[in-house]
Amino acid sequence: MSPSSLKTVLESSPSAKAVSEAHIVTAILNVIETARSQGQTLDDVITELMADDALLDPKSRHLLGDILTQAWNTL
Repeated sequence: MSPSSLKTVLESSPSAKAVSEAHIVTAILNVIETARSQGQTLDDVITELMADDALLDPKSRHLLGDILTQAWNTL
């Protein structure tokens, strides 16, 4: 699942403005599981995330990259 798919998961919540922590955690877990199943590395996922300007502002992308890295290394 690419970062653009993460955006799709978040936007598919009942109210895009009311995205809960559970939605975010689920989206991150899905991104990691899908990336691994497709043979992608953490660097591949982070590169996609950092290149997708439409997804988040730069500060948020870097924060999400840090969160993805921590989750990737924990799971």
